Amino acid sequence: MVRLTMAGTAVTTLDDVHHVAEQVQTGLTQLLTAEYWKLPGPDLLDAARTVERLAHLTYAIQVTLAGEADLAHLAQSHGQPSTAALLRHALTISPGDARGRVRAAQAVLPQDAISGGEIPPRHPELGAALRAGTVGREHTSIVLTTLSRLPSTVPADLREQAETTLVEHATHMDPIHLNRVADRLLDALDPDGHFEPPDPADRAELTLGPRDRRTGLTSIKGRLDDHTIAAFIAATDPHAAPRPHTDGTKDPRPAPTRLAHALTTVLDQHLATGAGPVHAGERPHITMTVHYDALTNRLGTATLDATGTTISPAHARQLLCDAALIPAVLGAAGEPLDIGRATRTWPTAIRRAITLRDQGCVFPGCDRPARWSDLHHIHHWADGGATSTSNGAVLCGHHHTLIHTGHWHIRMAPDGHPEIIPPTWIDPHQQPRRNTLHRIRQ
Repeated sequence: MVRLTMAGTAVTTLDDVHHVAEQVQTGLTQLLTAEYWKLPGPDLLDAARTVERLAHLTYAIQVTLAGEADLAHLAQSHGQPSTAALLRHALTISPGDARGRVRAAQAVLPQDAISGGEIPPRHPELGAALRAGTVGREHTSIVLTTLSRLPSTVPADLREQAETTLVEHATHMDPIHLNRVADRLLDALDPDGHFEPPDPADRAELTLGPRDRRTGLTSIKGRLDDHTIAAFIAATDPHAAPRPHTDGTKDPRPAPTRLAHALTTVLDQHLATGAGPVHAGERPHITMTVHYDALTNRLGTATLDATGTTISPAHARQLLCDAALIPAVLGAAGEPLDIGRATRTWPTAIRRAITLRDQGCVFPGCDRPARWSDLHHIHHWADGGATSTSNGAVLCGHHHTLIHTGHWHIRMAPDGHPEIIPPTWIDPHQQPRRNTLHRIRQ
């Protein structure tokens, strides 16, 4: 495996790593406080190139450490589903960054063979460029993505040439232009596009973006196959036509707005028929949350638990005009005051109460909404725990499993909200953590 070196000596202990890191930090501090304004223009650009190479070398070290953690199977011993998940929590980096490091490590570093010994790296030229500091994170991702898209029918020698070509271009080309080279390379090696799945439906995707609290609008981004587009047009077209006013005035709504309103009409009709699938023991519904002061004739806001959206009193009255309502009365701290009673299993009322309180998975940083999650007994039922709002919490499937591994713990805080206790390898002090993401979105 690739090893860090210090003055020609292999770095083999944690003290060695700390010593080298201190030397590097000292040098970086000097670079940070350098008087760059004294440098002539050409020298300033050369200095920027030198520092950029240091950043690339830092990424190469990060990839190497990710690879060592992967080979050591640290994820299993730390109760994590993957090395990427381990790095995400231990280093507080994004899931995409963590996956990228592991992916690069598995491609450019030797791997352990089942029968013993090492398997040579799959992409040695990319690994050499990484260790030389001539390519960085974005270049590495483009090269690996392109090589992974080559069909299995491409011969080994052409694959090697493709890697060589991409790495050579990556050393003197920015990521945008490298992407163009990669696309042309794919076209040349597979002009029929066999690297894409044959069925467009397998590549369809739809993503809901974050809600803009100022405008009350949520962005939608995606790609749909022909069948779905045809169904979408057939369902919305009758409602998207312009509707002139009774006095003959033209419909002032632009076409995109009319289409959005048409989609709302179609969805409302679908939910009104009650033909939707049963989810978590209930058919589709909306729970409207109104705070106690609003019930005592003081205007307040309301929240729809299906989306976590805060709406105005006027909008709430509009929805109340024609809806089957599930009342939920909240106190000042947001705790349910009257919504149901405990039973042996999770009844609908208790589920609504916990969902109303937690809004989604309570694990810090998780964005899974409650409708895609499970209910967890904080004090396990088998150990005498009750099925009640004070002993339940929303956890997505992944974090539900993670809690049951025993490394992470969950408890109910004195204010009636669940909090997560991390393992010592995440936080030696094990300070309780909460997921504030769902509240922030509101």
